[in-house]
Parts: sequence; structure tokens; C-alpha cells
Amino acid sequence: MTLSLRYYGWEDVPYYADKHDDETVPGEVVAIMVDQDVSLQAAWRIHSELSQYVVAEKLGTTRSAVSQWESVDSTPQKKNREKMAALYGCRPEQLML
Repeated sequence: MTLSLRYYGWEDVPYYADKHDDETVPGEVVAIMVDQDVSLQAAWRIHSELSQYVVAEKLGTTRSAVSQWESVDSTPQKKNREKMAALYGCRPEQLML
């Protein structure tokens, strides 16, 4: 007997592909994110072996601002993602998956 997903109260959700569908994050970065329970931005920084203080100095901001960007609920502005990506050696899209 085959049951439809609607039987379980699920509904179809449309999916629309976009240009970032092929973005990936290295396994090492994902492992840091999971093992240390940090955001993706923080995982990239840790992977790059940089402190928040050093990132702040290099990007011309404060350690507090870097900490805010690394908050799990944060969505850093595009210009800040671009600066972080250049520093971490990744693409800005890889900071926002």
C-alpha cells in the first residue's frame, strides 16, 4: 500500500533553482561548525586560524562587530561578507549557506 505525503500532513513545496545552488563548504569548515557549535562565519575564521581581534584589525572594525557578524542569527551586510571572504580565501556566498 502506498501512502501519499499528504496523508501525513505534508505538502509539496515548490523549489526554484538559483545561481548559488552549486555552492559548497569544505568538510573541514563544516566539522568546525558542528564540533564547536559555531556559526558558518565563525567556522571560516577558525579554519583560517584567525582571532576575532585580528579579523577586526584587518577589516578596520571592532572585535565586537566581528562577534555580531558571527552570531548564529546574523546576516552580515554584503560588503562585510565580501571583506571576510577575501580574508578567509572563500567566496562570499560560502559564508551564507
